[in-house]
Amino acid sequence: MPTIHRPDRVLTWVLPLLPAGVALLLLALVVLTADRIVGGELKLRASQRVEQSADALAVEVSRMLARRTAEVDLLGVLARTDIRRDAWRSQLQRIKASSSAYVWIGATDASGVVEVATDGLLEGVSIATRPVFTNGRHGAWFGSLHPPVALREPLRTYGLPVPTDLADIALPIFDGEGRQRGVIAAHLDAHHFNGLIQEVLGPVEGRRFLKLAIVDGDGRVMMGERPDVPEADLRSLLVGPPGQVRAVADLNGDTLLLAHRPIQPADSPLRTNWQVVAAQPLNAALSPVRQLERSLVAWGGATALLIGLLGFAVSRRLAHPFSQSEKHLREQGEVLAAVINSASDAVISVDDKGRITLFNPAAAHIFGHAAEQMVGQPLDVLLPPSQRGLHLSYLQRFGESKSTTRPMGVGRVGGVRADGQLLELEASISQITVRGRRLLTAILRDVTERVRDERALKRYQSELSELARRLLDQEKQTTRKLAQTLHDQLGQTLGAIRLSFDALSGLVADHLSPRARDRERKLGGLIDQAIVEVRQALVALRPPLLDEAGLPTALDNEMRARSAEAELTRLRLEVAPGAQSLRWPADVEYAAFMIAREALANALLHAQASEVVVQIDGTPGWLSLQVSDDGVGLSPEMAGGRPGHLGIVGMRERALAIGARMEAHKAAGGGTLISLKWGTAKASNSGLHGVS
Repeated sequence: MPTIHRPDRVLTWVLPLLPAGVALLLLALVVLTADRIVGGELKLRASQRVEQSADALAVEVSRMLARRTAEVDLLGVLARTDIRRDAWRSQLQRIKASSSAYVWIGATDASGVVEVATDGLLEGVSIATRPVFTNGRHGAWFGSLHPPVALREPLRTYGLPVPTDLADIALPIFDGEGRQRGVIAAHLDAHHFNGLIQEVLGPVEGRRFLKLAIVDGDGRVMMGERPDVPEADLRSLLVGPPGQVRAVADLNGDTLLLAHRPIQPADSPLRTNWQVVAAQPLNAALSPVRQLERSLVAWGGATALLIGLLGFAVSRRLAHPFSQSEKHLREQGEVLAAVINSASDAVISVDDKGRITLFNPAAAHIFGHAAEQMVGQPLDVLLPPSQRGLHLSYLQRFGESKSTTRPMGVGRVGGVRADGQLLELEASISQITVRGRRLLTAILRDVTERVRDERALKRYQSELSELARRLLDQEKQTTRKLAQTLHDQLGQTLGAIRLSFDALSGLVADHLSPRARDRERKLGGLIDQAIVEVRQALVALRPPLLDEAGLPTALDNEMRARSAEAELTRLRLEVAPGAQSLRWPADVEYAAFMIAREALANALLHAQASEVVVQIDGTPGWLSLQVSDDGVGLSPEMAGGRPGHLGIVGMRERALAIGARMEAHKAAGGGTLISLKWGTAKASNSGLHGVS
């Protein structure tokens, strides 16, 4: 048996395995990097989604409870008037019909007997021992879920649906003298809360096993799906600070991402001990990166194998005498042919006359022609009719050039399948000379679907921009019509009521009792208040002076009006020389005014600033608007808006509707900067730019 010397052993084994080993090492680094970077990003996004979902559901439930409490409180105000019982019942019925959340609304007297209720249910029945009465007498009260007791049989009798569980809202009511008259209460259907949960979760296929549950202060699940975690871990989560995402092992040992948010209706006296718990399995969130790792391992292993094969082919060339060079070249040709035949991209070679000499299986799959039938055929059969006859001169010019490779048609060309279907292809062309014969080889990748998707995306973006513009135009028209209606109808009616009331008061003033005079004064005050509120609504709906005097004057009037609520914050308007008397298109002025109004309100409400500056500059075809403050500033993650707060999103939509660019970010010197840049195509082409 011949002995293999060390140099031969190196050439035979070490050199062939070295490229494969390097490829495997690179593959391991790529997999680790993907797991660290992509996995970390997916975990971060999953944590944000869990936190945002808990926050979104808590906000939705809080808003719903606050709205229902306000409606019930408004119905309780009717107890202070001399309203008839049937009229009061009609108002209760109207509010119940306005929302599917209501099952029953009723008001009791001071002893707990129901005086009036929707559908007449329980009227004349005492609920003095029920928690809704005993707790509602002392202030706004929210009762957790419980099955219907007193209402079950009345609902069945009247043919109304009987809910599985109810939640209670109760408030005390008072008479015209301020004495407690009884309690007004509402029963809410638990199914409505489940509907909010499903709305926040969204479509099933996009949830990735995300679960939402509403729990009480003791950790009992009221609605939704309970996270599959030990009871102690759930209680620990509930007593911890809200908004923090925790990683907890479930009962099967898998990691769950958990977050919770309390349900506390804002601007409402109602308080609950409910909390929202959101949970998502970490494995479900990381499934894309696991799939990516499997793909990398599969393709990387195949690449390492291919490199190893190439390494063996090269090593055999180096390890054997040069007399076997033809055999080695033949083996390398076989490997190269295998690489070309296994490639996913089409590889097509033609001679200097445009005749096909190589047509790999991927080309046969893309173009729908059999490979053996295409050899010797002209390249024209693969080109669209409009391009046939032109490629030969292009190939000749490329062959005469000194370039060895060049992308065709900015890297993309057209093709046609055997069935006539047009193709979009990414392509590059190269040339080699073999035994004095020039060959040109094109590598083609079918991107027809991607090009179709890109065009559809551009079309959808254009349609979305047009839709935003139409919606804002409709908003402006609706707002203007509503303002006109308030002014021409309701405002005039209130004025006539004021005049008639004053005239009537003068006629009967001497004949009224003291109590009647007191009611007269109160009624007069309510009429005056209604007139003031109509005027305030007109100011909010139709910016004063905008149509008549223009954007700078309207903003100056707005800032003067807000000076009273600004307190310690100084408001300043800066208008560039020459811009004071300029007028821009009506939709541009309206959008700019509404953006400035929203930014000014946000600064006064959140910025804690000592000064807010509004700057206007522009020409007839260009406008620059900036609102800046020296307050706490806007964090980068808040620049795109946050769940439940649509101020910045609304400003961006208004800018999009007029073709402008709106930016919101933290200013370099501290505080927040909101900027709007608008310009016509002519102004943009002339190189005009706004101040930064």
